[in-house]
Amino acid sequence: MPRVLAPVLVLTASALLLLGCSSPTAAPSASPAATPSTSASAEPEVEPQLVVTLDGLSFTDDGGTATAEYADSDALLALLEDATGELPEPEPVEGMEGYDVEMQAYVWDGLRVLTDTSGASPASIAVTAAEVDGIPVMTEEGLQVGSSRADLLDAGAWALIDEEDPATATELGLGRQEVPDTQSLTHPGSVGILYVLFLLETDAVTQIQSPANDFSDI
Repeated sequence: MPRVLAPVLVLTASALLLLGCSSPTAAPSASPAATPSTSASAEPEVEPQLVVTLDGLSFTDDGGTATAEYADSDALLALLEDATGELPEPEPVEGMEGYDVEMQAYVWDGLRVLTDTSGASPASIAVTAAEVDGIPVMTEEGLQVGSSRADLLDAGAWALIDEEDPATATELGLGRQEVPDTQSLTHPGSVGILYVLFLLETDAVTQIQSPANDFSDI
């Protein structure tokens, strides 16, 4: 905060001689120190928040914005540890029959990170609450657990299967990012895509998953 200094006029003895003043002159009284104005307040505080994207997470607070991609699970976990002040112990995840996967889950109250211990595939997240350790969690569009179907549709969400009606489907997607060298399972002949998945119950979002895709069957 800039300091406000009150101007003080000082009349020296030599200046009096130059002016030829012979009569005694009372010393000027000191001006009262200026009180800093409460209106010139400090920078406003930044409300912390976690933002879910197709590529990863970002965390914003007074210190700025930090980002981590799903492809770097260590960085993703470090970001969440910095944001929440804790890193849960990893929990083993049983793989699906017929698939050789080595997965671990890190579970916060309201958020889960799934990682591949072999490093062969990126991490993914599932958000099940509007806040994690008191920090709001939302998508780039501002959508959260608890957002309405109308909010999703206004943002451009679509049904995962063409035959389903977005007004009644229990799963909606948002965002489309093509992944070269993949084939969509729901739209044969098309390139596979990544998207953010929203699960709904009674027209309200109950879970957000990212990244979801339409080219993997696990």
